[in-house]
Amino acid sequence: MSTAAESPRDARLDLRLPQETRALLDEAASLAGTNLTDYVLGLVVPAARRDVLEAHQIRLSHEAWEDFLDVLDRPDNPELAALRGHTPAWGKPRS
Repeated sequence: MSTAAESPRDARLDLRLPQETRALLDEAASLAGTNLTDYVLGLVVPAARRDVLEAHQIRLSHEAWEDFLDVLDRPDNPELAALRGHTPAWGKPRS
């Protein structure tokens, strides 16, 4: 997976923030021995990836997982079994 540092930097992000926050970020970047862009991207990109990953995951307790498995193991409901065997109109070949 490519990182922000490896990808071409062909997009811009402008932020409005208090001068004190800008000064704080500049100082932190300087203390880290990097520029402001690399400093911010180094913190923000991993956090964004984590947030997106977490939004796409479903977390279940052990009890909820067991309940889910029990539902999957139940015998088919006859109406659902018939529906599952039905080919919808859009699935039929065109005449």
